[in-house]
Amino acid sequence: MKPLLSIAIATKDREKYCIQSIQSILSLEYKNIEITLSDNSATTQVRDFVDKLQSDQIVYRYDNSAVSSIENFNRAVELTTGEYVMLIGDDDTILPKAIEMAQWAKNNNVDSVCSKETIIYYWPKALEKYPDGAVIIPKTTNNLKKINVKNELITLLKSGLQNYLLYSLPKTYHGLVKRNVLEEIKRRTGHFYGGLSPDLYSAVAVACVGTSHYQIGEPLSVAGVCATSTTADNVTGKHSGTLENIPHLRHRTGYVFDKRIPKYYSVNTIWAESGLKALEELKEFELLKQFNMFYLLAQGKIHNNKFIPEIIKIETEKMLSENNIDTFQYKIQNAKALSIIFYRKFFSILKAKMNKDNLTIIENVSDIQKIFELYKS
Repeated sequence: MKPLLSIAIATKDREKYCIQSIQSILSLEYKNIEITLSDNSATTQVRDFVDKLQSDQIVYRYDNSAVSSIENFNRAVELTTGEYVMLIGDDDTILPKAIEMAQWAKNNNVDSVCSKETIIYYWPKALEKYPDGAVIIPKTTNNLKKINVKNELITLLKSGLQNYLLYSLPKTYHGLVKRNVLEEIKRRTGHFYGGLSPDLYSAVAVACVGTSHYQIGEPLSVAGVCATSTTADNVTGKHSGTLENIPHLRHRTGYVFDKRIPKYYSVNTIWAESGLKALEELKEFELLKQFNMFYLLAQGKIHNNKFIPEIIKIETEKMLSENNIDTFQYKIQNAKALSIIFYRKFFSILKAKMNKDNLTIIENVSDIQKIFELYKS
């Protein structure tokens, strides 16, 4: 019998977290789900664990050869057979609400569902602030609303494809997407995920292909942050630098960046590059015209200038030259972008202060499974 929901996990060298993630999902004891794992780790710890489980709910592939990260994600989704798919990290888990909403989506023929809120779990030693682990639970509602994804996507493009998690777009990453939609993306592009960021690529691609999308006010999953997490690295500036030896390009010989992207390494440029790649591969040329490169340039500089100021300056000048944009035009557009960014930042800070009491922070949470006891939807 076809599973209702497939939880896809691509893992590499984070065996401890991956094993606990698997355990947490199986502890929910839902028989209508499957876990698919594409494991590119150097060790066989996860494979040995899966072999001992002998669970018919796990579909597992091990390959420790030279595989790109994006290919590892593609393999994880390729293994899925469920009617809906959710991609999570190997230090994340799902909540019972994900199963409930997958069933609702199936009953109502809905292509995708995303959550407005996510529970964040800091694994022990992920941050100095929470040495023994912590969970951050937002105040939630059971509101469910239909989203005009084309309008959301255009707004995101006009914002330089930045901070995409703030938008109500469909997502395979911590969201639910009908597998038929993913199959159509693969038919049109040759893969489920392209670009450099699977989550941003799929958010844009599903928005272009899917027809019905809803957002719910309750979390569907738990986003883990472990000591080797990309979220933790971003805080310390490890995601800023040149393009040489960045993990996204490992085993991706010949990858070509969009000419509207400055060639330096940052979360901002990786996001924008991946979103543009999705539109190009889907031949959504009218939507490509909505992209605001100046917003990307401004946001990228704000976020990374304290780490790589010279690299940003050099690569921005190269990009402007390649696109035949003179200094005067750049300064005007940059000023416009900065004014919008600071305006939004001001209201974001104001909103965060007003909603400060809406967050519950529980420290000394050493096991991700404990979240099921601490949070009841």
